[in-house]
Amino acid sequence: MTFNKDEVSIYSACDVDSTLLIDFYRKVYPNRLNSLELNWKWLNRSDFYENKIPLVLVYKNQVLAQSGMIPFNISMCGDLQTASWFIDFIILPEFQKHGLGSILTKEWMTFSDCFVTFCNEKSIGVFKKFGWIESFDTYMHLNFMLPFKHPGFDGILPAFIRSIFNYISYPVFFLIYSRHSYSNASYHLEKLNEESFNAFFHLYTKTKVISENTVSPIRDMEYAKWRVLNSPNKDKYFIYKTEKFSALVSLNNNHGEYIDILWVSDINEKIEIKKLISTLGIYGIKNGFSYIRFYTSKKELSDYIKNKTKSIVRHPRFAYFSKVESILEKLKSANWDFELIDSDFEHVK
Repeated sequence: MTFNKDEVSIYSACDVDSTLLIDFYRKVYPNRLNSLELNWKWLNRSDFYENKIPLVLVYKNQVLAQSGMIPFNISMCGDLQTASWFIDFIILPEFQKHGLGSILTKEWMTFSDCFVTFCNEKSIGVFKKFGWIESFDTYMHLNFMLPFKHPGFDGILPAFIRSIFNYISYPVFFLIYSRHSYSNASYHLEKLNEESFNAFFHLYTKTKVISENTVSPIRDMEYAKWRVLNSPNKDKYFIYKTEKFSALVSLNNNHGEYIDILWVSDINEKIEIKKLISTLGIYGIKNGFSYIRFYTSKKELSDYIKNKTKSIVRHPRFAYFSKVESILEKLKSANWDFELIDSDFEHVK
């Protein structure tokens, strides 16, 4: 196949024939096709930059590549800046190694003040060409309840063997979580609605503290309406609440049955977060869930949770950058304040 890179054009996906875009998604994200077909504008928060995002490369009436984006506002050491998560960065295999990734990345980086992403070994190579900095000081906690229900065991162990192993492990996890969990009378888990979310959001704003030398997303009501109330997954959202603490959680069945802790009312309440995970652990055991996911960028909190709830901790490859040198210097020494609600982890398994 003869390929002329000079004939490649860059567009907003919003300006491309939707059939071309969906055909591209069918090739590169077949397992996510239905969700992307319906929700790609929402996921990329296209209206934040007046439908100029996400970006795609088109060649001879075919979409070759995409660089997705979740834009948001951040407080960076007290200053307000714009930022973007780099998501769904992918090129058709037959058009890789032609420098298309660099073309997309360069144009993508014209939109915001700061850039962040979780990436793999292949994409970090592109980002490093532009000076991005990588870090593994990031903490995805997995707390298991019925571990052998995890879809990773499908096709490896027969169903009856997995059931036996779950039966054997059940009392171990029950003991771990029962030490710190709330009783049924001390917490509530209710379906998300406008009233329950407003109560959660009020508590979050009441307890939110902007710490010095911290990079934190601005999760205001505009952000909340987009990310939560307009989410295509909101039918899976629940509000967990106790007397003085609350959390937004998602009960999922799209990659096994698991629970995501998306957003907590106060990330500094480590004891309450321990109790949250433990309480959901007991709830999960009783209701057939396999595991819980909780993400934090705070090492002290991660170490505490790991010790108290015996979670397995993964360190996703995190990268960041700013073209403004003074901002980049602040990012290098800043403490990050991200939760599961902030990236696309909820949508990519």
